[in-house]
Amino acid sequence: GLQDAYLAHSPVIAFTGRKHPLWQNRNAYQELDHNPMYDPVTKYNVELSTLEQLPILLPQALRAATGGCPGPVHIDYLGYEGEIIDTGEADFDICVEKRHTCIPSRRPVPDDKEVMEAALALEKAERPVLVVGRGAVYSGAGHGVLTLAEKLAIPVATSVDGKGIIPDSNPVAIGPVGAYCKPCANQIVSEADLVFFIGTNTGDQVTKNWTLPNPGTKVIQLDIDPEEIGKNYPGALGILGDVKVSIDALNCVITGAKKTAWLEHAVSCTAAWKQKVEPYRTSDVKPIRPERLCREITEVLPEDAIVVADTGYSAIWAATMINIDSVRQTFLRAAGSLGWAFPAAMGAKCAAPDRPVICFAGDGAFWYHLGELETASRWGINTVTVVNNNSALGQCLPG
Repeated sequence: GLQDAYLAHSPVIAFTGRKHPLWQNRNAYQELDHNPMYDPVTKYNVELSTLEQLPILLPQALRAATGGCPGPVHIDYLGYEGEIIDTGEADFDICVEKRHTCIPSRRPVPDDKEVMEAALALEKAERPVLVVGRGAVYSGAGHGVLTLAEKLAIPVATSVDGKGIIPDSNPVAIGPVGAYCKPCANQIVSEADLVFFIGTNTGDQVTKNWTLPNPGTKVIQLDIDPEEIGKNYPGALGILGDVKVSIDALNCVITGAKKTAWLEHAVSCTAAWKQKVEPYRTSDVKPIRPERLCREITEVLPEDAIVVADTGYSAIWAATMINIDSVRQTFLRAAGSLGWAFPAAMGAKCAAPDRPVICFAGDGAFWYHLGELETASRWGINTVTVVNNNSALGQCLPG
């Protein structure tokens, strides 16, 4: 289905077919009204009834999928097998809008006043934190985020799907925050007097059920979607625009003293957490501990690797314990559905056949799509799959 694509803001185009009008509402075999099912998980959801509609609806679907905050779209063909396309003939002019073959397809420029308000708030704050998400990754804003953080000595936390926006080994990086977190990141965000959410929604995962930051903490939100700004933090300062363009604009105007003592405190908290988990990362107990497994993966991870993590504990271990330190490395995690990682890793390998792809999943998750091993073998889709086998669905275990 499209649930994961919708939650992950992935530009996916789904095609389905429906019965001809004479067959509808008469208990025809496999007849279902598709549009209501697709409404909650798409940005654009239409029926295509004539071949002449194709050059109108298909380009618009691409515009919707790649424009603004990306997401899935759906076109329902007339005919269960898409006969209107398969057997139809037409003479259309082909118009390829190259802008909509990638994301972001457009880069809206922020309002100067909003940028200046955010700059002044960051300069005035004594304990600011950046919380960076997948929108910043999509926008390619890593360099700008790191420049901003280093310019003012601001700690950088991420959502799980924002991991890799800056190198994990950089001193300003404090790790994932929220429900699937490094505890040191949650501690620093809880102590902040300003939190700047960059290209991330403010849902329950990244805010730990809206307990982070603490009530009353000043909030800035930078997002390409105007409906996200203030959704969970009424009164938040907002910057509406493309993340990369907006951060670059902010870096051009921001001045002020570095928050050196605050960053040193964040570095100290991060170091204390690392020291606490180090015995587990170096443990030689059997079966192998997941912390040790993540350390071993980090040490051999190729410079251009793609790491695909499942949800649940796999997301927690991978996000907090596997370091992403190269700008050529990519970290992807399940947006919600257990078992996603293995077929997603196969998809990543097909999209980037020259890059090594590592799937990180539990035995419960891997069982969901175990049959895809045959697909991988038949088509030569060579990924590396690491299965954390605890003989259980870990998050369902009592205690």
